[in-house]
Amino acid sequence: MKWIAGFLLSSVLSAGAASAGTVTGVQGSAASVAVRTVLNVTVSGTNPCGAAHINYGDGTAITYAITGLPVTQSHTYDKPGTYAIVARGMGNCDGEATTRVQVTGPPPAPPPAPPPAAAISSIAFTPRPGVVRQPVTIDIAGQGTCAITVAFGDGNQQEVNGALPLRVTHAYAVAQTYTVVVAPVAPCTGKFTERLQVASRGGDRIQRLTIDPEPAQVGRGVVITVEGVGTCSYQLDYGDGNGEDRTKPLPDRVHHVYNAAGTYNVRAIAVGTCQGGARRALDVR
Repeated sequence: MKWIAGFLLSSVLSAGAASAGTVTGVQGSAASVAVRTVLNVTVSGTNPCGAAHINYGDGTAITYAITGLPVTQSHTYDKPGTYAIVARGMGNCDGEATTRVQVTGPPPAPPPAPPPAAAISSIAFTPRPGVVRQPVTIDIAGQGTCAITVAFGDGNQQEVNGALPLRVTHAYAVAQTYTVVVAPVAPCTGKFTERLQVASRGGDRIQRLTIDPEPAQVGRGVVITVEGVGTCSYQLDYGDGNGEDRTKPLPDRVHHVYNAAGTYNVRAIAVGTCQGGARRALDVR
């Protein structure tokens, strides 16, 4: 009877041992591989074994459902270094095994930098001021490729598209100041609005400056008349710390009030294509 009981216990223990497999080894197909080269990893042991977990040491760890050991899986490494590979039995399988692999080769190239955002950074006019019936060049600076609408301010506009910088030209028929708008189409950015003075063809000149009344009285307005030929852009200095930039057909009349007695040097100085200038001393009492 004792023999029979011992035999039954041995059979039960043997059946229990046969119901679980064990991972006993893990081996790479090579001790050293190059970056991005396939490495075959083989897990060995006893069966039954329905799952094996492999940690490749580079942040990748996968549990594979298998039908038995040995089993082979493949993996590639993106960076050089020495990596520990650990295999474990899962489910009806236990045990653990470790090996190492040396990965050689240069580190991967960094990802390419994203292209800079397309944007207009500035615009410039040549000549400035412009001249009637002569082309004005508009230089559009920036980076990237842009589709752009240029409104010249005289009712005309032009569509341009290409890599910045870009250049457009336009001729104006009438002497005056125009509002030029350079507007990019999304995703390009950087809208610019600039005023452009266009003068008559040659001969525009400031010749004389008159003031009425003269002498003037404190707190009472005077009329300053800038006389000359054509349409002029000029700087008008009232002599009391005030002044302004003007673009007008000549003669041009301006009202101004002096609030303190004294002698004031009034000046009109031509700029751009206009020529000449004039000055006058005004006594205010």
